[in-house]
Formats: sequence, C-alpha cells, structure tokens
Amino acid sequence: MKKLFIFALGFFIFLTWGMERLAAKIYIDIRSPSFRKFPIAIEPFSTPYLPQAEMKLGERATEILNSDLNLCGFFSLLDLKDLEPQRTTPFSSPKSGFPGKNLEETYFQKVAQIGAEALIQGEITYQNNTLTLEARLYDVIKKELIVGKKYIGEISDLSRMVHRFTNEVVLALTGEPSFFQTKIVFVSALKGHKEIYLMDFDGRNQRQLTKHQSICLSPRFSPEGERIVFTSYKMGNPDLYLKDLRNGEEKRISSYPGLNISPSWSPDGKRIALTLSKDGNPEIYSMNIDGSGLTRLTDHPAIDVSPSWSPEGKRLAFVSNRGGTPQIYLLDLASREVQRLTFEGKYNTHPAWSPRGDLIAFDSLIDGNHNICVIRPDGTGFRILTANMGRCETPSWSPDGRHLVFSSNREGGPHLYLINLEGTQIKRLTFSPGNDTYPNWSPRFKE
Repeated sequence: MKKLFIFALGFFIFLTWGMERLAAKIYIDIRSPSFRKFPIAIEPFSTPYLPQAEMKLGERATEILNSDLNLCGFFSLLDLKDLEPQRTTPFSSPKSGFPGKNLEETYFQKVAQIGAEALIQGEITYQNNTLTLEARLYDVIKKELIVGKKYIGEISDLSRMVHRFTNEVVLALTGEPSFFQTKIVFVSALKGHKEIYLMDFDGRNQRQLTKHQSICLSPRFSPEGERIVFTSYKMGNPDLYLKDLRNGEEKRISSYPGLNISPSWSPDGKRIALTLSKDGNPEIYSMNIDGSGLTRLTDHPAIDVSPSWSPEGKRLAFVSNRGGTPQIYLLDLASREVQRLTFEGKYNTHPAWSPRGDLIAFDSLIDGNHNICVIRPDGTGFRILTANMGRCETPSWSPDGRHLVFSSNREGGPHLYLINLEGTQIKRLTFSPGNDTYPNWSPRFKE
C-alpha cells in the first residue's frame, strides 16, 4: 500500500467483494441537459453485534452517507423508515451478495414501490478493537448487486470508510469519480498563531500541519496531492515553503527580500507561479519547485499578484490594479499578452481556475459586499454565487469542478463553507473559535 494512500484514506484495509460493477452501465448521465436526480433508498446501517458503547456508530455512518450523497447533488434520497429491512443471508456469510440476489424479490418490489431505483444496505461490527464496515449497492429494478465493499480498521476510520464507499456508489452510477476521499488544507488561528491545518473535505478529522508559531498563508496542494506550498513569516520575511505530506519534511524554497506569496502549481507539478517584490514592485514569476529557474512573467508599474494556472498550463489568471482597481487579468504564457477579464465589481481578487477549465472563481466587492463569483475565461457568464452571505473570500474548486470551498464571516469567524456551482447548496465545514481562511481543495488521490 502506497504511503500516499495511507495519508489520504487512513490506516484501514479495504476489500472488494461481490462484483465491482456488473457492466459499464451509466445509470445517471450527469452531463445531460435532461439530467434528473436519481432516486436511491438508504437503509440505516445495522449494528447487530456492537457493544452498547458503540451503538451510535451505525447512526453516524448513515448520517455521513446521507450527507455525502446529498452534497454531490445527483440523488434524491428516499425514506425507508416504514419499511422493515430484510436480508436472507447475513452480511458475514461468504456467499452473501453473490451474485447479488440475497434479498427476497418481494423486498425489492416494496423498495421499488416508493420510487427507488437503487438501494444501499450496510452493516457495522466491532470485535477485538477492530471495526468492520460492509456495504452494498443494489439495482432495485434488476434486483441485482451493483457493487459490494468491505472495510476493516479502527473506529477513527469510520468516516473515511463511508466516504470511500460513497465514492464507489457515485462511480458505479455515474461513471465518474467524486470528491469524497479528498482533503482541504487551510489556515486557522485556533491556537493563537495562523498555522496550516488539514481536514477531510467535509470538515472531519482536522489536524495541524505546521508549528511555525507565526503567520502562515495560502497553502496550495500539488497536482498529485503529496505536497503543499505556502507562505510563512517564520523567519520574519514572507517566504515560500514546500512541505511533503508523506513524511512531514519541510524546506524553504523562496526567500527573496520582500514578498514571496500567493503560490500556484503548474498542472504538471514542475513549476510554481508566485508573487515576488524583490525588485520593489509585486510581479508574477515562475520557478522550479526547488526554487531554481526563476522567470519573470509580468513587468508593469502596477501591482500584480495571486496567479492561478489554467488546467492546460498555457495561461495564468492573476490580479492587477493596472486599470485603477484590483481586477482579474489573463496572461498568455507563450506570447506574454495580458487581457483584462473582469469589469463587474470594484475589487476582484483571489482567482481560481476550475479544473475543468470552463470557469474562473474569484471574490468580488459588489455593492459593499464581498461575494464569490464565477466567470468564463472569455469574459461571459458572470454570476454571483454567495449574495448576502457576509464577507466571502478565497474560493477553491473541488476536483470535479462542481463545488467551491471558501471562507465567510456570515456566522462569525470567519469559517469555511462549501457551495455548489448553482449556489443552492451551502454547507458549513469548520466550527472552531479560531479564524479559518485560505482553503485549498486537494486533487483526487491516486491509489
């Protein structure tokens, strides 16, 4: 098992049992203009052999599963509270689930009558300090198993186990992976100093990554998710650091006098764009990840900051006040041609290019409010996502380009929130008394 996989998913073992997918059938075409939410029924996770102290684990697993499926926006979750769960073979049976018709046909019919086209069952056991979670996804119409999984680990692994299975559900039904196994890095002043923290995409399993006892800013995941870069005032100057998340090793890679801030990884992970003020004026540069090969990309008397690399690696979005107020501009890396992108809003900052390449998110001051907005790279399609949500800043995209994480002071804080691209689903992620800012969403981790 790779170290990265351990970092990403915890120290639990996962086993595939049953059939991965019976066929390459796509149940939900999430890209279709006629897309409709797919009706799916979820039985509460059963806990037949759990000690009394761990009986709540089934409720927690069911809650996480429901939350994940609700958040992705592809499913209509149906209530099974009035339908008695039924299994003809125990989950622990080696034959259970193969070939997927361990449920009585009449039970499938009852589930279908409430409108469900798929069914999820799960069971949790706990023996000898080992937690086992087994889960299955059924095609209700065909009355057959689509996918079954078994995970073995500790109680602390429960949320990661459920996230992994939910990802299997989305992959099986849509043909595309989701983001349930991803992470978010962010800055928090929880313990007095602004340090870098790491958490699951839904805010669980938070842990501190740095102990600089200073100010850390703008953490950014590398394209493969193994490393982050960030700015720290640890040595007095805002320098750029590289941290390996697999072994914890950390080194300073840019320490020019003045600013070494707002890093952005190139899509191939070989270079980093950043802002330097070593010659007196903040400009955009790029360099190799060890700090060598420095190349100046902008040369203008105005302030140029906050670069964001396009997914194909040919352009940068950045912020400049060369037009009088901070606005988003695009830089063609081959020709060095600069084009202004935004004209709405008095103060536009923190551009973030969607991994799909179709949109750029940023925060914008409009009518006295800081909002998260999106715009197409050709300047069309400007939309406000977070109207009347307080001061919203520093957006970062999910790997599938369908959600954003950002900071907002709508309920004090600031804290971190998720929002979907339609602006209709909002989920608060952090609840600590410390200010939580500068979130950055990881890529999907390789296994």
